Amino acid sequence: MDPNLEQASRSTTPPKPPRKRKRICDRESPCSNCIARNKDNLCHYENESARKQQLLEDSASTAAVNGGAFSVIKPNAADSVAQVTGFGYNKSNGNNNTTLGIFKKLQDHDAQTAEQFSRPETSMPDQSGLREKYKSLIRQLPSKEYIEKLLPTYFREVNYSYSPLDEGYFRDLLADWHGLSFATLNRGPQELSGDMQFFPALLFQCLALALQFQTLEYDPTLDSLKYAAGMSFDDLASDYSESSVAILALLGKRHTTLVAVQAGFLRTSYLKNVGMVTESWHSLSQTIRDAQEIGLHKDSLLHSRNPEAKPADVLENLWIEQFRRRMWLIISLWDIHMAIILGRPTTIDPRDGKPPLPIDAPSPRNRREEAPSPRTDDDVPTPLTMLLWNTEVTAPLWDIFILEKEDPHQNNFAKVEKMHKLINQISRHYPAFFRTENSDLTFDALPECYWLPRARPVFQNNAAFTIMALHRPYIFTNSASRTAALKAGLDVLRAQRTLFNLLNSTHYKWFVLVLNTFDAIILIAAIYILHPCENRSDLDEALQHFEWAKERFQMMSSRNSMARTALGVVKAINLRLNKALNIGQGAVTIKTASSTASPTPEMVSSITTPNQTYPPLSTHPSTSSVSSNTNSTPAQTPYTLPTISNLTSPPTSIPASWEQYPTSFDFSSMPVLQPMHDLVYKDLGSGMETSSYDVVGTWDAGSIGPAGGEGMAAHPWMFEGDFGSDSFWGIMNSYNP
Repeated sequence: MDPNLEQASRSTTPPKPPRKRKRICDRESPCSNCIARNKDNLCHYENESARKQQLLEDSASTAAVNGGAFSVIKPNAADSVAQVTGFGYNKSNGNNNTTLGIFKKLQDHDAQTAEQFSRPETSMPDQSGLREKYKSLIRQLPSKEYIEKLLPTYFREVNYSYSPLDEGYFRDLLADWHGLSFATLNRGPQELSGDMQFFPALLFQCLALALQFQTLEYDPTLDSLKYAAGMSFDDLASDYSESSVAILALLGKRHTTLVAVQAGFLRTSYLKNVGMVTESWHSLSQTIRDAQEIGLHKDSLLHSRNPEAKPADVLENLWIEQFRRRMWLIISLWDIHMAIILGRPTTIDPRDGKPPLPIDAPSPRNRREEAPSPRTDDDVPTPLTMLLWNTEVTAPLWDIFILEKEDPHQNNFAKVEKMHKLINQISRHYPAFFRTENSDLTFDALPECYWLPRARPVFQNNAAFTIMALHRPYIFTNSASRTAALKAGLDVLRAQRTLFNLLNSTHYKWFVLVLNTFDAIILIAAIYILHPCENRSDLDEALQHFEWAKERFQMMSSRNSMARTALGVVKAINLRLNKALNIGQGAVTIKTASSTASPTPEMVSSITTPNQTYPPLSTHPSTSSVSSNTNSTPAQTPYTLPTISNLTSPPTSIPASWEQYPTSFDFSSMPVLQPMHDLVYKDLGSGMETSSYDVVGTWDAGSIGPAGGEGMAAHPWMFEGDFGSDSFWGIMNSYNP
């Protein structure tokens, strides 16, 4: 063939390179494509959850039978999204409210629903983690032997004060817990009833509180519970309480029960005892929310009884209903009390109403055979009886709390008069066995009424605290309120001293021994410092109680952090009080607790009891200055309700220390004096917790100290904290009477 023809017959098109096969992503992380290109770290999927779902579908499809009951035929997710994107929607837009975003939500929802029906076992890994974590927590519970040694301490020294737990019901739950087999526990909390799931959390809190109140002569075998050298019962109690919190957090809020609410309340009490008042307030708020979650705030069980239930089950449910009402009553009482003490808002809205009060019923021998019925006069009083009467005494705190919001400028004296009268009426109706004077001692000798002598000063304290809280906002602007608050504060201190003498070192961690004493001490000091010429007839007793309060705080300071901090503030305010009253060294003879074991006869006769009423809210102007300038004790006058005229009339008295300030100074603008709020939230303190400078005559603001150095007022007894210069503490730091 002609070479030219052969060349012409050949194609002029250049040869194509060999066609490479398209790489298919294996959907791993990193995928094979990125590994081949050495881009492992850049491998990223646009929809990671969809990729994992696809892998699960692929793995499940190998085991599924075509056309089976659980087979699911779904379109390709990428194709569906691509079709919608083709209409012009931006796939990179992060807004889920667009059409594409809503489409993706629907598609993901369909995929999740299909996955739940086709593979119910896919949630097992999470259940396995829950099971193992739950088992690791309950392993920290001590053995049955040690539990039985600690629980009597809890029920004798702790539970009676508010009675959050019914011991019989708790013991039944404990027996059920000990009866659970290892195989049942090994399957995790989902195999247990709701109460049994949360019961370890409640048990941990009971043990923690029991460890807090161990005596110095405790059972030495309890030392075996300590797992490290130098460990104390306080450390162990902290571990137990934290384990309880971990269980509550692990189980969540969806299946909360009464047992979980009880555990939350005991956690609140524990935190308060260790001085973590802020955390305690937050814990109480969470506990209230949990209680509302299960309907404790409404009487729901009355409308949900099963008509086909057996009689024994009906009786059992009636008692559980009483326990629910009791628990709501307790946390409601704590909510308003902490709001008044700390100046914080309440979690409960009083406008929502409340369920009926629990019946004051004696504990039954068998809850499945007896219905709750009110106790008679011959029945022994119980801690529940004390709780119900304390609720009556402190009920006006809700009105006081609302009044502080409605009357920030302290003008509504008419309502103060009405509330003062109401509190006095409530105090007159105590049962005889709760009175501090002319008490009925019939039940005191009974072993189950060991707590009754302690209850009497608690009632006296609560009634006096309610009066003190009522008049506290008005002490800077109204002399009648100053007198009423002073008398109530002294009554609080009498009750606190009586209660302290009935206790021992076991109870030094009890928050009750600090809160009300500190509030009363600071309130009385403020009244005498700023108005030293008023209420002179009560001065000697006030100074005596100052010394007793300092001694109590000193004794508790090694075991109670709140008492330690409060002690420094009390020492600093006491120095200012002595200076304002011109008390020199040796001018006033103070009896200490070591020199007298009980109040003097004069003090006993002046203790306010339910048979007495609080002193008049005002003093006649013609006698005010006379009583202020003499040392004689004024004659006792019968109580008469105040009127608007005598409340608002300015008293005639010797010029007080207020007059060092400009006449334009508006004392009504000063914040309400809330000592515990400032101690907790404002970091109130002084350098005198361990200082020995608490004797009269060592403080002289702005001058040279006794040793010739700088004025020591600028250091140890200056109040420290996050408070304003216009607050009471700011004024005290610049105060020089």
